[in-house]
Amino acid sequence: MRRFPLFLLILLTVAACHRKPSTPPDVVARVGERMLTLSDFKRYVERNAGSDLAQLSPEVSSALLDQYVEEVVLSEYAASHGVEIPAEKIATAVRNDAGATVVEKRDEMRRQKLISDIATEVAQPPDDQVKAYYEAHPGEFKSDEELHVRQILVHDESLANDIAAKLKAGTPFEELSAAHSLAPNAKKGGDIGYVSRGELPKRFEDEIFALQPGHVSNVIQTDNSFHIFKVDDRRPAGTIDLQTAAPVIREKLREEAVRERMAQLVATSRSDLQIAVLTKRLPFPYAGTLPKSDNE
Repeated sequence: MRRFPLFLLILLTVAACHRKPSTPPDVVARVGERMLTLSDFKRYVERNAGSDLAQLSPEVSSALLDQYVEEVVLSEYAASHGVEIPAEKIATAVRNDAGATVVEKRDEMRRQKLISDIATEVAQPPDDQVKAYYEAHPGEFKSDEELHVRQILVHDESLANDIAAKLKAGTPFEELSAAHSLAPNAKKGGDIGYVSRGELPKRFEDEIFALQPGHVSNVIQTDNSFHIFKVDDRRPAGTIDLQTAAPVIREKLREEAVRERMAQLVATSRSDLQIAVLTKRLPFPYAGTLPKSDNE
């Protein structure tokens, strides 16, 4: 039996130890040591876009892949910085979300915990910053004329006419809505809430905005449906004052600060982690912004 020289055996052993393990054929992206498969990405698309990957354009598919990888990046960042979720909480979340996997829920809960931790670190914007935003964005605080509207919807013309007659006779709109309307808000007296021009079909809008508070519209027919509206209140157009707008502005500024911190984390993590999209393994031409590996 032929013997190899000892030094040759040592060289072969060292080379084997340093050989990069092959990437499984179903992997389409790497985030550090973590490998993301095509089936992982397809599941992500179905759960987040409600569509099959094959039905999407390359541009949309690429943007979703970037989003998916960046979410994994955040999850890996969270784990590397001590953000962990108890196994029992993950198990409970999986049981309450049919179709979700343990890894998906773990990643999602890590990100949620990370965002929550960052949000607690972001201070409330001071009053002068709130005021500066208010003064710099006057268009955001102009309110159009609004009407508080109720609706009754039925599919029978004779019933609609009967309801209209009862309304004229004084029967409460809310009572007739609960008894006859097929709209989702029927049991709530047909309450739609406040609406402004442009939010409803023009045919409804023309009729409704001609009404004064307490008045009821004529029966309006659309295809096989019949609608009756009532106006409860009318709010004139105007400007929302700073005191009223301040809580909304303050929350908006905090959310923007949190998103900026998250974007910084993603940028930092993307530079720290070795990320690669294996473009030849994707079923679409990749047009995203992540580092590419065209030779695998």
